[in-house]
Amino acid sequence: MNSPTTSHRRARRIASDVRLDLQLLRAIAVGTVVIYHLWPNRLPGGYVGVDVFFVISGFLITSHLMRNAVTERGVDIIAFWGNRARRLLPLACFVLLATMAGVRLWLPPSSWKASLENIIASAVYVQNWKLASDSVDYLARDRMPPPTQHYWSLSVEEQFYIGWPLLVVLGTFVAVRLARGRGLDRQRAIRRAVLALLLVVTTISFVYSLWLTGSSPDVAYFATTTRAWEFAAGALLAFVPAAAAGTRSLRFTASWIGVLMILGASLLLPAGTPFPGVAALLPVVGAALFIWAGDTGLRTAPTVLARLRPVTWLGDISYGIYLWHWPLIVLTPFALGQDRLTTIDKLAIGASAIALAAISKAVIEDPFRFGAVWRTNARRSFYPAVAGMTAVCAVGLFGIQQIQSSVVAPASAAGVPRLDRAAGTDPDKPLRPRLVGRAEDKTVMYDCFNLARTGDDKSCTYGDKSSPVSIAIVGDSHSAHFIPGLIDVVKKRGWKLTTHVGISCDATLGPNCAGGRDMYDAIVASDVDLVLFSAFRGSGSTVEDVTTYLAALQKAGVPVMPIVDVPMESQQAFDCVEESGGDAGVAARCATPVETALRAVPDRNGPIAHDLGLPLMDLTDEFCDARQCDAVINNVIVHSDTPASHMTTTFSRLLAPRLEEEIERALTARGVPLE
Repeated sequence: MNSPTTSHRRARRIASDVRLDLQLLRAIAVGTVVIYHLWPNRLPGGYVGVDVFFVISGFLITSHLMRNAVTERGVDIIAFWGNRARRLLPLACFVLLATMAGVRLWLPPSSWKASLENIIASAVYVQNWKLASDSVDYLARDRMPPPTQHYWSLSVEEQFYIGWPLLVVLGTFVAVRLARGRGLDRQRAIRRAVLALLLVVTTISFVYSLWLTGSSPDVAYFATTTRAWEFAAGALLAFVPAAAAGTRSLRFTASWIGVLMILGASLLLPAGTPFPGVAALLPVVGAALFIWAGDTGLRTAPTVLARLRPVTWLGDISYGIYLWHWPLIVLTPFALGQDRLTTIDKLAIGASAIALAAISKAVIEDPFRFGAVWRTNARRSFYPAVAGMTAVCAVGLFGIQQIQSSVVAPASAAGVPRLDRAAGTDPDKPLRPRLVGRAEDKTVMYDCFNLARTGDDKSCTYGDKSSPVSIAIVGDSHSAHFIPGLIDVVKKRGWKLTTHVGISCDATLGPNCAGGRDMYDAIVASDVDLVLFSAFRGSGSTVEDVTTYLAALQKAGVPVMPIVDVPMESQQAFDCVEESGGDAGVAARCATPVETALRAVPDRNGPIAHDLGLPLMDLTDEFCDARQCDAVINNVIVHSDTPASHMTTTFSRLLAPRLEEEIERALTARGVPLE
């Protein structure tokens, strides 16, 4: 590898050819993003800085590709990809490795697995699709933002860098053959063919962006397909001839309009605006106008700032600032042991991101980007990137494997102990599950759970399928978390358990439960001896819809027994367990006041059962006394998440003896033979 001095000289020589107006635009873009992440209320639309980056990338990459496409040699895709890999991946992978270290040192153990999964997704540049999937994943809704969430935009860019050159090569291939057969000018034919492809991509992507933003905005925000038109907007500028640049006064006006559109979007877009969609036109068109205008040289133009070395320096290190700032924002509160960042903390994070970006540019970016040993051979360009990606994935996968192995393995039904609140927690014994496996301790609960709001009913059967004693459980995820304990019961007693659970299925006859009518019909036709029902006390289903569903089952002759919902766990109690470091004696003191756990969001199942005259199962005394609801009972962690407050599988199984008693009582009252 060349010496740092040689690399720096080469970097300065190449930088001398860089358009200063684009460096200013980069500085504006990264500045709006960082300010938005640190002070979202001050700059509610600051996220549009990412869209500005997309336009810049589309313009620069397409300009580069077209310069090569019209030559006899054409586009060397391998060399292009190698240059991109050498430019972007070494630092990106280094930041990911540093972030993994930060996750291990400071984040709560229950967040490690999700963080590592996102880090791996970032390393292979599919973070945007991971986040799009998580945005509609019912089980991921309460997770904290991953420290690599910002890599979603880098993933979109890398996917563009892979796909767009292939389209350029395709357009060139078709154009060259048409030009030969018809005597057309080769260069003009290539430009027209690629431009036609670009216009098709722009139109399809923009229309799709409008549709998906309206129908599924969370997915639309992260999807590559809804962002392609933003790159294409910049790419179109590469086809604008120099003669069309316009007069200096026109370019001056366009430059100011462009800046004002970007800053206006940053300041004025309300929080929660569906995006990208129509709203993205502001920053995209603004960035395109600014790039088209270029540097007018006028002292009153916004580009005069581009001559200030601090501004262009920020543009130079904008990539590093973007990479470093978000992990610092996520990790710092945990490292400091604070619930929130102060103004001083935020200023320190901003300064640290700039300092780390400057250092990493000199030590990592430039040596790999400009070092002759990596530039002289196309294959060598990939070596640092492949090594970095491999290292991140290997460390991340090893960590995930270690976490998964720590999740408590299912015990035999006969070996399930009885919950005994009076026995307390033994400080000399470990917590179960281990903190690192807490979020993953949901075995069996969602094996047969409908995670969609449309589709068919999902049903599973456990225990002895030929047993004359048959019970079922219906409802949402707060029914599903009883399934592990119920499986222990039916295995012990030789009974049969059937499950009908899914999102919003506490109101099966309502519009949001997948296969709702089929689910209802299956329950009515099942000749079951007892149907258990529970639902989240904070459910989005209306009390009227839940009541209608249970009343319909009751009218159809189905024996229904609602279960009072489990207590809510406060964020303070959840964090208290995390901060115990696995010390059972410390964790045993973590609790949620009854006022918060039971009364702030009252249970709805009990009142509905009372109104309909249904028998009721109330397990509240297993969780709470008159004063508080414990976060750890008998060394077992009660909840796997908050505020959704799902039980861990380990605790659900600890309830098995009590569930057995309650079910036996209900069956006996109905005169059902138990053997």
